[in-house]
Amino acid sequence: MSGDTRNTINIVISGVGGQGVLTLAEILAKTALASSHNVRVGEIHGMAQRGGHVVCTVRIGPNAHGPIVDPGTADLLVGFEPVETLREISSIKQDGYVLLSTHVQYPVSVSMGKSEYPSQKEILSELNKFTPNIFEIDAMKFAKKAGSSRSLNMVMLGAIIGTGLTPLTKQAAIESVTSAFSKRFEPINSRAVELGFEEISKQFTK
Repeated sequence: MSGDTRNTINIVISGVGGQGVLTLAEILAKTALASSHNVRVGEIHGMAQRGGHVVCTVRIGPNAHGPIVDPGTADLLVGFEPVETLREISSIKQDGYVLLSTHVQYPVSVSMGKSEYPSQKEILSELNKFTPNIFEIDAMKFAKKAGSSRSLNMVMLGAIIGTGLTPLTKQAAIESVTSAFSKRFEPINSRAVELGFEEISKQFTK
């Protein structure tokens, strides 16, 4: 599916504080603006402190007059972590798309033995109740391959572009990343975007 034929695309990004969710949303918006697209960004709830639940919205297109994505209207749910993805699955529209980073980051309650983390099978089963369009990526593996685990959000940026659901190009995204970070991080971040793009665009063309 080409993003060029879409009027407005609603994206919800869910993750944990410290993973770079807010930075991803900002760079995605910056890429859209640089490509002459109308865009709105919002942080629904959560705190950006390390370990806290964070949710951002990005709306791209002429009808994006505000940042709110109502439940059941997201075209794409981007999850930085399996359980964090599941938390926001009600935002997805019928037959919408889920982009899921499979790397697990256990919440404090699980680490302390106060709760149990569901199995990947259980999580996928719940997600499938909302949509069959689930695309998995081990973003941490690709981030490390790019040169730093901290580039996980840039892997997810590339993956979002790789879905073809937005009107944005990989080159425009890399240019935004290059201008947003220190020169010394450019090779790692650019490589992370490339790897995420390659992995998901490959899945979408199957």
